[in-house]
Order: sequence, then structure tokens, then C-alpha cells
Amino acid sequence: MMADTKANASQANDTAPQANVTASQTKQKAEAVQKPAASGFLGKCRSGIAALRGTTESRLPVQIAYVYLTLPMLIFFLGWLKAPFSYLMEIVLVIGACLAIRHAPKIDVSRLTRAGLPKILLMAVLCVVWVYLSGIGKFAFQNFDHKWRNALLEKLVNNDWPVIIPDASPHFEKPIAMIYYFTLWLPAACAGKIWGLEAAHTFLFYWCVIGVMIVMTLLCGKLKKWSPWIMLAFILFSGLDTVGDFILHNSGDFTWFNTNHIEHWATGFQLSSMSTQLFWVYNQAIPAWIITLLLLHQKDNRSLIFIYAFSLMGCTLPAIGLVPVVAFLGISRVVKTYDLKKPLKENAVPILKEALTFENAAAGVLTALISYLFLKANSASTGGFRMTDMRRFLMSYLLMILLEFLVYYFAIYSRKKRDPLYWLSLISLLIAPMIRVGTSIDFVMRASIPALVILFILIMETLLESRKAKTHMQTAVITVLLALGSLTAYHEISRSVCKTIDHINHPENAIVASEIDLVEDACRRNFFGEYEDSFFFKYLAKKP
Repeated sequence: MMADTKANASQANDTAPQANVTASQTKQKAEAVQKPAASGFLGKCRSGIAALRGTTESRLPVQIAYVYLTLPMLIFFLGWLKAPFSYLMEIVLVIGACLAIRHAPKIDVSRLTRAGLPKILLMAVLCVVWVYLSGIGKFAFQNFDHKWRNALLEKLVNNDWPVIIPDASPHFEKPIAMIYYFTLWLPAACAGKIWGLEAAHTFLFYWCVIGVMIVMTLLCGKLKKWSPWIMLAFILFSGLDTVGDFILHNSGDFTWFNTNHIEHWATGFQLSSMSTQLFWVYNQAIPAWIITLLLLHQKDNRSLIFIYAFSLMGCTLPAIGLVPVVAFLGISRVVKTYDLKKPLKENAVPILKEALTFENAAAGVLTALISYLFLKANSASTGGFRMTDMRRFLMSYLLMILLEFLVYYFAIYSRKKRDPLYWLSLISLLIAPMIRVGTSIDFVMRASIPALVILFILIMETLLESRKAKTHMQTAVITVLLALGSLTAYHEISRSVCKTIDHINHPENAIVASEIDLVEDACRRNFFGEYEDSFFFKYLAKKP
């Protein structure tokens, strides 16, 4: 009896400290609730960081991406539309963005902790270095295509909006307007109007760094794994261009490691690596990456059209490649929510309610419509679509699809054959080379970007799954393919590094792309249109 009493007393003594700790924690929580929230911008930042602690999911990365896409369109509406239409679209787009932000899907942020900070910082450094080496901002070597990108930014900085050229003879018979998908440059152009063209290029660099960091965040959130290796794999991801180049163009002096641009090895076709996209057409690549990843993160249809609408003015050709993605996601959501036990009317109401939201039906549709009317006035848009002469390029096509992407689809088939995105992206990549817009191969290079992003995600998912399951053969095959593909990015990056170092040692060797006048350039019809008869400039645009 005495022993039982002592035991009970001992248990009571052990429990007392725990009770005190619990009471103390409860008191601290109550004091935290009663403590007023910090005010001002810093207070909001602290609150946002505190909200991420101890949680595995957050809406914040997606919300930041929405703001990143919305801001340039707000600038466009303000700078190009007449006052009544401008005010209307500003209000509609802001409301739509606020609603989209409010209902943004959550993504995985489980690694955004103090312990994971070194990895996050390393990934951020990779983003900065990658953008630096691309030539954006004129800090490092710029590839040939930058001469048009630089000239576009210069026109936006040094001219009133809309950009109108009253006399463009002898190249054009009538006054022309600059008509292009230039929204990525608009925030930098605003900075340039205040501080000058050099400041615009510097601002553009930081704006693109933010965009690539958003891509990194959305990508890791989709894969639910935060690792510098994923970002590095994205930077290096490509088809087997070096193998194709070796097969078709090898000679006695052929080398696997050099600074040449080898993407165009397949006559009549080209699928660009991620580094090639950033280094040559960053204005299309960054918006296309962000929009594709945002669409894949959606849990419902309430913002699908809203997100897609930004692609028309942000990345026009990738916007065409996004159409099957949007259609698939929308239809699959309807199929998942449709209840066969209920009558059609009872199913239709929630389906329509989810799809016909303000952000889709008002902000999305109106943004897409105005973007279409603006771009339609471009001279190059009158060329239309045509089919590739497959009889002429059949052997080149077959070798291209095998080495650019089929080898990857074969490698991941066992794990991804039941994933609809596997087949959707595969069909898109098979069809894109068969279509031409105008005389160039731009369509296949740009419209393929969304499918290539999806393919990369499928490859990373398979690699992570096979490593977890210890399927060593599949892991080895995928790793070898990625290593061979990375040689394309090696060529792009090594060229930038070598040319930049050469400029440092020999300043007379320029690294900045040559200056041109867009109006006089041979590709001028890609950027201008004789606008006087167009609906957009007749009824919606500001008058010069």
C-alpha cells in the first residue's frame, strides 16, 4: 500500500512539469494571438515568412507568379488603350488577379526551412548565373538574336506608346505601328523612361532573374522536391543534338566539346534546349515556362483561361502549344467532377460555376480578345499556317524525333504510360514539326516549349521514382540520356563564358549584339504592321 502511494506520488511529480510546460505553451500562444500584428511592409513580410514556418504547402509562390504575369499586361492596357477602355481593363484585370490570388492553389514548400536554406540559396545562385550568361542586361556575351531584342527595348524606351512610325518609306507604304508580343520588356521599359536605356537593360536582367526563380519554385513545388540538382537538370535539359550532329555532319575534325551552336543539325526542324531558349528567345521562354507550370498546378478550372490569356502577349507561338494543355486540363476536371448518378442539370451547374468565374469569363476572355486584336494587325500574321513538306524532310524528321524526345519517352514508358500528360506531350511534339508559320521554322521551336516542360517533369518524376524503387537500369538509362543531352547546353554556356572572358582580356572584341534599326532590318515585318485599317488601332488604341 505504501509502495502504491509512493508510485502515485512519483507519477504526479513527473506529470506536474509536463502540465506546467503545456500551460506555459498555451499562455504563449494566447499572448501571440493577443499581440497586435506588425504594421507596414516589413510586418507583412515577417507575417508571410512566419506563415511558411511549420507548414508543407503555401499559395504564396503561385500568387507571386500571378503578379509577375499581371503587371506587364496592366502596363500594356495603360500605355496602348484609350482612356475609357484602359480604365475598364485595368479594373477588370486587377479584380480578376485578386480573385485568382485569393483562390490560388497551394504548392509544396516543405523544404523552405532554415535547414534547407543552403540549398535554396544555391538554387538562387544558379538562376542568377544562368540569366547572367544568357546575355540579358548586356553583362555577358549576347547571341545573334539579341540584336532584335535590344532594338525592341530601345523602341519601347525612346518612343511614345503606342509606338507609331509615321513615315517608314520605302519599306512600308503607310504609317506603321510596332506590333509584337513584348510584354516581358514593359516593366524594364518603364524603368528606362525614367532613368534611361542602360537602366532599362539592368532592370530587365533583374526582372528575368525573378522570372527564372519563379520557374524554379513552381518546378520544385510540382516535383515536391527542392534540390539544386533539379534546377541544374532543367538548365542542362536537351535532346541528343550532339549525337544527331555527329551522325549527319561528322568529319575528321569533329569534336564533341566546342562553342558552336548545334541545335539546327536536323534540316528543316529544331527543338531548342532550355538554355538555348533562354539565351536566344528569353522573352518567349520565361513566360511560357511560368504559364505551363501554373496550369499544371491548378486544382480546378476557375483560373485556367485567366492564366492562359497572358500567353498571347507574352509568348504567342508557345500559346498555340498550350491550347491542348488547357483543353485537356479543363476536360479532365469536368470528367473527374461529373457524377453519373446525378442528372445532367445537377452536374452542369457546378461545372459551369467553376469555369465561368470572373477571372476566366471577364478578365481572361477580355485580355485574350484585346491581345488577339492587337497582334492580328502585325504584318507577319497574314502569312497563316501551312503544312511542312514531309516528303522532302521525312528522313530528317524521323531522326530528329528519335533523338530529340522519343528516346526519353521510351525510357520513361514503363512508369508513365498511364499518365495522360505523357501522351498529350508526345502527340504535341510529333505534330508541331509538321506545321509552318511563314517561311521559317519558328513554330516548331517555340510551340514545342510547353510540351518540353511537361516532358522534363515526367522525366524527373520517373527518375525520382526509379531511384526510390532502386530500379537501377532505368535510373542509369535516364541519367546517360540527360548527360548526352546536356552537351547542347554545354555548347551554349561555354560560348558565353569564352566570349565574355575574351572581351574582358580584349575589350575591342564586343560581346553586345550589333545595333540595328528595326524599320530597316530585313525582318521588319515581324515587328510592325500598317495599322490604320486594323480594328484595334481604329477603335481601341490611343491616337498618336
